[in-house]
Amino acid sequence: MAEPDVFDGAMRIARVEYPALDADRTRAAIDELARRAAEKVEGQGRRAVLRLNAFFFDELGFHGNADDYYDPRNSYLNDVIDRRTGIPITLSTVYCEIARRVGLPAYGVGFPGHFLVKCPTGRSEILLDCFSGRVLTRDDCRELLDSMQTGAALSEEMFAIASPRDILSRMLNNLRRIHEERGDLARTIRWVELDMELRPGDPDNYRERGILLAQTEDFGKALADFERYARLAPDAPDLPKVREQIKLLGKLLSHLN
Repeated sequence: MAEPDVFDGAMRIARVEYPALDADRTRAAIDELARRAAEKVEGQGRRAVLRLNAFFFDELGFHGNADDYYDPRNSYLNDVIDRRTGIPITLSTVYCEIARRVGLPAYGVGFPGHFLVKCPTGRSEILLDCFSGRVLTRDDCRELLDSMQTGAALSEEMFAIASPRDILSRMLNNLRRIHEERGDLARTIRWVELDMELRPGDPDNYRERGILLAQTEDFGKALADFERYARLAPDAPDLPKVREQIKLLGKLLSHLN
């Protein structure tokens, strides 16, 4: 399956909130920022990246929304560009879009709990936290990981370049958590279904949608999702619990019928 375009995928996500969103306008806004960046950035290497950083963070004022981290607008690329604030993954996406337009290689990194940007500079690389606007050392990354309290040890796998599909899936997962916390189950289901389109073979989405559908009392569809999960993940550690749900839903539907 071909990888999706991150910008196009981000626009599709944003259209759930803004059905009339003009993606061409948003793309033109990024193009204009890149045009201005090109006047500041010359060549390649560390100096060029640092000049782009100064333009992006200091002149344009992009920054992490620490005051309202869970505002859904932080996850919509059009809002991030208009408001100059967001969360790590969306700020990183805007940064990478601008960097590539001025000829600088920049890639998203799916670091645990905190999305980063990697900018290769010849034989070395720069790691960037677009939320704080800081260039990070490996020691900084170790402290960042420790602050997540995952108990995991820092490894090179954590600095792997994220695929476009992984980036978009992570955006959707952020929105899923936000709207589930707010009790907006219909919107949460929509994010799960968009992720299903991105990753059609992933069984976890069927389990997650089944749980949500059961909460909305759409028991028939919930049962179908749990059964699909059981077929796709026959060795899943939570399969006994899922099978219990299948039995309970089957009994419930038989009584309703």
